[in-house]
Amino acid sequence: MTQAVTVRRDGDTFQARLFWYHAARLLDPESPIVRVGFETGPKSFDDIWVEYDPARSAVDQYGDPLRRKHMQCKWHVTPDSYGYSHLVDPEFINANARSLLQRAREAQIVHAPQGSGVRFKLVTNWRLDRNDPLREMVGTRSGAMRLERLYGSPDRQQQGRSRAQSLARASRHRRGGASAARTHARLR
Repeated sequence: MTQAVTVRRDGDTFQARLFWYHAARLLDPESPIVRVGFETGPKSFDDIWVEYDPARSAVDQYGDPLRRKHMQCKWHVTPDSYGYSHLVDPEFINANARSLLQRAREAQIVHAPQGSGVRFKLVTNWRLDRNDPLREMVGTRSGAMRLERLYGSPDRQQQGRSRAQSLARASRHRRGGASAARTHARLR
């Protein structure tokens, strides 16, 4: 029981440090941050949110102004890495039915229907697995998912094979519930 309490406390500390990192920037007159909040927002991206001044906001990976950023904080006790199979697995976020990727899509439709202005970010102490196909789809400078690499590049067959390999790995690692393949199919 004490291990569970320690893990929970460490997760809360991780989230609190990230909150105060952003909140402290409110004191900087040059900062584009105008508001910071926690435990409100879209499901699974409600840990921390940051709102930017539209006149001085940061830009997203496409150069569009960023009005708001919603973060999901995931603390893990042991060092490890994550990949595509984690993002499509509801158990990764302690959920029963919806994966983090599904919830990000739902949040994007509600809060940024045009596809820009709002970022949904996973913040974790795990690293992106170097051998996972997802690594090729994440921008090295922005850290954002490059959707054109996921769905729109000329080499769709290679990406399809990468997704299929990830889903196969996820299916082997799952202990029960909906298969990763069915989860992925619902994303489409």
